Amino acid sequence: MIKDEYVKKLQKYYDDHKLKEADSYGEGYTDGLAEALDYAIDLAEKLDEPKKVVIPKFIAIDIKYHKNYGSTLRDVLGSTFDQNVESDVYCWFFANDGDENFMKYISAWSNGCEVEKEPKYLVKIKGIGLEEEEWLNYKVVGDIRYFELNSSTENEVYKTNFTKQWLKDHWSEYDDYNNAGLLEFEEVEDD
Repeated sequence: MIKDEYVKKLQKYYDDHKLKEADSYGEGYTDGLAEALDYAIDLAEKLDEPKKVVIPKFIAIDIKYHKNYGSTLRDVLGSTFDQNVESDVYCWFFANDGDENFMKYISAWSNGCEVEKEPKYLVKIKGIGLEEEEWLNYKVVGDIRYFELNSSTENEVYKTNFTKQWLKDHWSEYDDYNNAGLLEFEEVEDD
């Protein structure tokens, strides 16, 4: 039973019984019952719903995939560790000491989750550009889209804050520059 159902049942019981006069239990019994139900309803309304855990996108995708195919939590956890293959999910479970990620997975499976936002970065290409115009920009002018070096200010024409995944998907030279150690990332606050 969820909190809202519980509160409604208490409220219905209260409404059904509050109009009755003193009964066979004696004077004041109904008043005491009403006070107790008021208190129980107040406490029930203060109960917290389980908070949704924040997990990486690939874990959220894994959970959604298994739920869509009717898997149980036991099946999923069993198959993750029976394969003798170190998948991203398998490695995520052991990414920190203790059972924190196991508990997050179980909570996400049961209560839902929020997906971690990928951090956004300003990007410099080492050794290229003037000091004021050394940030990577993605320029959009009509149907024309291209990368250039410019200021760090993002606007309608220039995109300057990138996730690493967005760069991989949109900039064909990203892996070359990144693997050569020529990219410098400065994390920015996301709106």
